[in-house]
Amino acid sequence: MSGRIIVSKPAEKDSRSDSQLMVDLCDGDEDAFSEIVRRFQSPIYSLLIRMTGNEEDAKELLQLTFFRVYKYRRNYDPEKKFVNWIFTIASNLAKKEWKRKSRWMSVPLEHVHLSSPVSTAPHYDAGRVQLRASIEEAIDRLPSHYREPFLLREMEQMSYEDIAEILGVRLGTVKSRINRARAKLREMLNDVWEEWK
Repeated sequence: MSGRIIVSKPAEKDSRSDSQLMVDLCDGDEDAFSEIVRRFQSPIYSLLIRMTGNEEDAKELLQLTFFRVYKYRRNYDPEKKFVNWIFTIASNLAKKEWKRKSRWMSVPLEHVHLSSPVSTAPHYDAGRVQLRASIEEAIDRLPSHYREPFLLREMEQMSYEDIAEILGVRLGTVKSRINRARAKLREMLNDVWEEWK
């Protein structure tokens, strides 16, 4: 396996399931690995950049995530969801990075992409930018044990059960942490929300 992420040209859609791709990869099908990278590069990168706060670290951890997927491919259990396995790898790498740096970093606003479905007036757009910045700042201030499950739920649209598996905690703990994250965000954003309404 080379040391860089594979950027493949558009091809016919591969109809194999994620689990089947891993089985095929274990059987020596290198194209299966390329398809795994194609499918998961964007969502994993999105999570990592939100968790690390900068492109450099996110790119490095993305590379390392796929390296570990390839290296430990035979450890994957095809009876379990592949998405949980790969997000667990990425999450664990991000946690090690947090410990190494011993702090959360802010996400630069230029990496935040909220789109509006309709054209809006410039003053409305400016208000949206301010609101977005306030929301991002509040998320950045959440304690890591609240922030991570919140991001997996709200940004990656994962189920509570999948988040519990990825983080290695009980289902009730996940629900509690996400509820507490939402409550803290409501509290931190109360003044901003009143101004925006």
